[in-house]
Amino acid sequence: MKASTIRHHRQRGLTTVEFAIVGVALMVVLFGVIELSRLMFDLAVLREGTRRAARLAAVCPIGSPNIRTTAGFGGLPDFGPGNVLVLYLNAAGVPTAAYNNISYVQVRIVGYAIPLAIPLVNPVVESPAFATTLPRESLGVSGTAITPCG
Repeated sequence: MKASTIRHHRQRGLTTVEFAIVGVALMVVLFGVIELSRLMFDLAVLREGTRRAARLAAVCPIGSPNIRTTAGFGGLPDFGPGNVLVLYLNAAGVPTAAYNNISYVQVRIVGYAIPLAIPLVNPVVESPAFATTLPRESLGVSGTAITPCG
């Protein structure tokens, strides 16, 4: 056999190995970009969830379960009640339980973990705390009755 034929035969295997290495690296980068885009979307959903839930908390009775449900409107997986905090604040911004002292409502989403599906890495990112504070409105109470939210 000629030396060039032997060299060409060995090169075929090397090309396959190079493609495997580059292909894996390319897939990790591709999935990384896709998952980082999804992470940005999930963070936007969390921020919007606090806004929607705070708006509902301002008009619903104190302790309404619909507030926590509304915070998870985006259908994020593993969105539990421990991730949503609803606070009723007085004029100084201090939590209060007295109905007549409530001036603001605040909804916070804390400790939400977002798993990313990046090959060979699979990180879990804990989101920052998101909070929205709004002035109270009726808190579900009208002149004649307490109106449930539904």
